Amino acid sequence: MEEQFDQLFDRPVLELLRNYWWAAAIVGVLFLLLLWAVVERIARLFRRRRNVPRDEERRLEENLGEYPPPPGPPGSRRLLVEGWPARVRLVVIAPVGKESRVEVSQVESALDQIFRGLGEIVRRDHPRIRLWPPQLSSHGFAPTFHRLTHKPEPGGEPSRWVLIAGQTPSRPRPLLLGLALWADEANTLGQLTLEPAQWTNVLTTKIVDQPGS
Repeated sequence: MEEQFDQLFDRPVLELLRNYWWAAAIVGVLFLLLLWAVVERIARLFRRRRNVPRDEERRLEENLGEYPPPPGPPGSRRLLVEGWPARVRLVVIAPVGKESRVEVSQVESALDQIFRGLGEIVRRDHPRIRLWPPQLSSHGFAPTFHRLTHKPEPGGEPSRWVLIAGQTPSRPRPLLLGLALWADEANTLGQLTLEPAQWTNVLTTKIVDQPGS
């Protein structure tokens, strides 16, 4: 083995390796430490990038158990979700793709585009309004809204909270809309994901007589 090793290198090089092997070992260790530091820094950058979406999602979370009750009695025009009377407690709106952002002052008129009178109901119910950043995936909006909007009851149990999300009709402008509704009675509607043409089938309004009228 030593003869084969001698054939690969000149005599001076062999003498240096034999006399200064400890220096070569130190250089090797330093190289490994430097390589480990570079790999660790790259891994830390990737972990930081993965944490950015999680931090953004935390800012979008809503805990419905901490919401106050609806203010005052409902008006004469009642909102119905699958026939259940309900109040609007949360409105989440986001533009689709690269569309321009929606301003708070535009929310009521945007809701009236779904069906006439919805903006009036929102104005009376004083819900919380959240403007989400543009969503690249219209199909991913509803699952994200349902995941980040937390009801106090365990999943599957009757609740007065009803969550609705989906893309609105395309005219005059498609939007991504999420609603948290507080029904008059507990029910099992749970979470509803709607296509653009389904909003007016699931949400309707009716005029009711007010006490003393």
